[in-house]
Amino acid sequence: MTFREIVLKLLGREPQKQYDSLRDQRLYIRVTQDEKELIEKLARCQCLDTSNFIRWLVFGKYVDDFVK
Repeated sequence: MTFREIVLKLLGREPQKQYDSLRDQRLYIRVTQDEKELIEKLARCQCLDTSNFIRWLVFGKYVDDFVK
């Protein structure tokens, strides 16, 4: 663990995972145009792109709350 990772962990900020664009897996879901616009607006509110917003929503919120 590097010094930077230790400091970030102490501050409560985990370093973001790096995804290999050639080896990552994608999931495609069907949404209506209204749902897509809503997801994009919510992502902008969180200052994230839609992909990172969905990842944050699933892993950061749902899985953590479900496991607890």
